[in-house]
Amino acid sequence: MLEKNKENKYDVHRAPKGIQQIHRDYGLWLIGGGVEGITAPDSFLRCRPRYFEFYSISHMHQGAGRLWLEPERECDIKVGQGIIICPGTLNRYGGINGKPYVEDALQFCGPVVDMMRKAGIIRDGVFDFGEGRRLLPIIKLLRDPAADSQINANIALQKLLIDIYNESRRLTTSGPDSAVDRLIATVKEQTGRWWTVDEMAEFCNLSDDQFRRLFFRRTGMLPKIYIDRLKIQKASELLTSRRLKVTEIAQLLGYVDQYHFSRRFKKLTGMSPRHYRQAFSLNA
Repeated sequence: MLEKNKENKYDVHRAPKGIQQIHRDYGLWLIGGGVEGITAPDSFLRCRPRYFEFYSISHMHQGAGRLWLEPERECDIKVGQGIIICPGTLNRYGGINGKPYVEDALQFCGPVVDMMRKAGIIRDGVFDFGEGRRLLPIIKLLRDPAADSQINANIALQKLLIDIYNESRRLTTSGPDSAVDRLIATVKEQTGRWWTVDEMAEFCNLSDDQFRRLFFRRTGMLPKIYIDRLKIQKASELLTSRRLKVTEIAQLLGYVDQYHFSRRFKKLTGMSPRHYRQAFSLNA
């Protein structure tokens, strides 16, 4: 439902109120979808700012487009590119340069995608979708009211969003970003080493501040926290095999002593190494 705000400065696209129980239980609701949606040539120039109460994904497969996002982000859209708009983001997009904007589109909402947004998997912006019309199979499933089709539509949408995220990550793995990825691979191989921030920044040929910023963008956490959690994750794997003593695992992962290791393990997992082994050992 479309309505104007009280000051008449922008439009609000409301989410429908009804939701099937199957979507409520799943945590993801595909509100609707359409194919071959066409806006008039140069519609971007006449489009009022608006925001959605839902997530919107649009794939432009013909024409030419332009996108504006608050506060002042604006760019052209090429054929084969898609737009993702998250709830509450002021936006406008449409045709430009005398051409229409021709799209396949989906609208959706729910706690599942809210968590994906919080994790950085889904965000506002422009993404390369390619020439294939990747929304069509999902829209086809969505139009079948059968429960299995609705569930499969949800699963297909989640997979597409993750694929888009991974594809965008691969496109940015050059320069400093690729150096951070190489560092992470090395850190995973050398789980017994305690890296300092200086050592990691030097490995990537970056200043400490640049490194922290890029590392956080790549992993969602600070470098020392990542190292700490990586060691505990490795310890969890080793504990389930029962092949090594707790003291040996602590030494293997570079801890000063078993007691320091046990304190950190319990703080991050809520269980002591001994209780974790009893609960999750593969050979229990």
